[in-house]
Amino acid sequence: MSKLDILLSGLKISIEYSHDYMSNFCKDYISQFDEPQILAKAEQNAILKEKELVPGAPIEACESLCIYRAIAEQLPQFDRFVFHGAAIEYDGSAYLFTAPSGTGKTTHINLWHKYLGDKVDVINGDKPIISVDKTSTVYGTPWAGKEGYQRNASAPLKAICILKQGKENKITKLEVAEAVNHLMRQVYLPSDPSALSKTLELLGTVIENTPVYILECDISKEAFETSFNQMTKL
Repeated sequence: MSKLDILLSGLKISIEYSHDYMSNFCKDYISQFDEPQILAKAEQNAILKEKELVPGAPIEACESLCIYRAIAEQLPQFDRFVFHGAAIEYDGSAYLFTAPSGTGKTTHINLWHKYLGDKVDVINGDKPIISVDKTSTVYGTPWAGKEGYQRNASAPLKAICILKQGKENKITKLEVAEAVNHLMRQVYLPSDPSALSKTLELLGTVIENTPVYILECDISKEAFETSFNQMTKL
C-alpha cells in the first residue's frame, strides 16, 4: 500500500492506494503537509464491486473512483460536496453545466471555448467540488470524466445551467423548488445520515444564492449565445 498527499479544494488529503496509476492521476494536486484533514482509501471489496458495475473498467480506475467516493463521504464536514457537472471559468467566474451523462455537457462547454477562445478555461469536466461559505466556490479535481478536462484551479460560482436537448434554443430561470428537484440528482449524496443532511443544507444554500437555469438547446452558435447572454449578464 502506497501513500499520497494532495491538496484538493483547499483541504489536506492523504490517500492510501495500491496501484501506481493514482500518483500520476493526481500529479497536479500533490502537496506536502504534516497532518491531513481527510484520510481516504478504497477497500478491496468496494473496488471489486465497482469492477462488477463497470465491466471492462481497469482495476486501477475502479480504485480511483472508490477513493474519490471515500473523499466525498467526508467533504460535508468541511462545507463541501461533489457535483456532477462541467465547470468552466470565464472572466474570473465559474459557470456550471449539468445534465445526465451523455446529454451534452462537454459539447456545450466546447461551444463556449469555440466562440470565446482563450477567454474560457475548463476547471473540471465532470466531478468538481463546490465549497460553500459566504459565497460558493468551484474547485478542479483530477476526477474529470473520460475527456480528462481539469486543472488545479478555482473560481467563485456565478450560475448553474441544466442542459436539455431541444429543437430550439431557449433558457429559463428556475425557482428554488424546481432547481432543488433537478440538482439533487447531480450531487453526491453520502451514506452517513448526518453528512447527507449537511449536503442537502449546503445544496440549498448554493441554490438560494446562485441563479439556476434550464437550457433547451442544440449544438449551434445560437445555443452558446443563449446561455452566454443570460448567464453572464448578471
